[in-house]
Amino acid sequence: MKKITLFFTVLVFVLGLAIISCTKQFTETPPAITTATDAVLVDNTAGDLTGLIDNYTLLNPTVFVDPTLKATTADPLPSIGLALDNCATVSFVKTPTVAANVVTGATIKFTIDFGTTGCVGKDGKARRGTIVNTFTWVKEGGWSRQSILDMYVSDVHYIGYLNSTYGVTGTNKHAYLTEAAALAVTEKDGTKKTWNSNRQRELMEGNGGIAAVKIWKITGSSGFTNAAGEKSTYTITNPLYSTSNCKGFVAGTVVTVSAANVTTTIEYGTFTNYADAVKCKDGFTITVPGTSGAPAVTRFVKFI
Repeated sequence: MKKITLFFTVLVFVLGLAIISCTKQFTETPPAITTATDAVLVDNTAGDLTGLIDNYTLLNPTVFVDPTLKATTADPLPSIGLALDNCATVSFVKTPTVAANVVTGATIKFTIDFGTTGCVGKDGKARRGTIVNTFTWVKEGGWSRQSILDMYVSDVHYIGYLNSTYGVTGTNKHAYLTEAAALAVTEKDGTKKTWNSNRQRELMEGNGGIAAVKIWKITGSSGFTNAAGEKSTYTITNPLYSTSNCKGFVAGTVVTVSAANVTTTIEYGTFTNYADAVKCKDGFTITVPGTSGAPAVTRFVKFI
């Protein structure tokens, strides 16, 4: 692996899920499986929004040139940023940090505005509202980012934040992001859900720009509250792996525990090697223990 030369990548997740029974003897899906599936859906949405921010960042590389390589008056920037969607507007304000007449860093307020009427992106989703990102330069050639969201995606309302701090790890200096997220979600029918997480994301393949497909390893834990107000934890017990060519995760295990102490296991499979990881999965398996001596209930949840 070569030393890292890139500090952002695209991480996009699908939003649609369908539940398929894996055991014919059960005709109804237990509530714990439904709640776990809802948690995965919001998790994927957070990843989708992070990927959207990354896409817009990558489209404007001039704005994010290492500020210590530029003098305060020699940082030519466009008057307005480029947008992925023709109906969106990108604006920014870059403020250098200067000590003894030397540029030591910078902050950037990078705003993505989708308007108020519904901006249909290339992915077919209608968005309105804003994402206001504040980037602060950090050493090792990257940025920390605080993203404040108040936006609708296909008429579902998201309010909250997605924060990320860049770093490197190991002798090969893999990209290593420390991430925190909190989202309040209001569905079209008015029901509400909340999501919060603290995670670490390491770029295992693609640091040097050679690998055709980037592979991320993700660890950490999250919390979820469903529309009924029931809380559950969401812990990654085997690292999750995602790739830049696949929707959803391709490997890893998550265990959820509800307030009623019902444990649910979400299984994406075992990570083995690069060649297998880049083969996309079409879904994941959820298992919940049976009650009163009944066998465990298993469902396959398919990405759609």
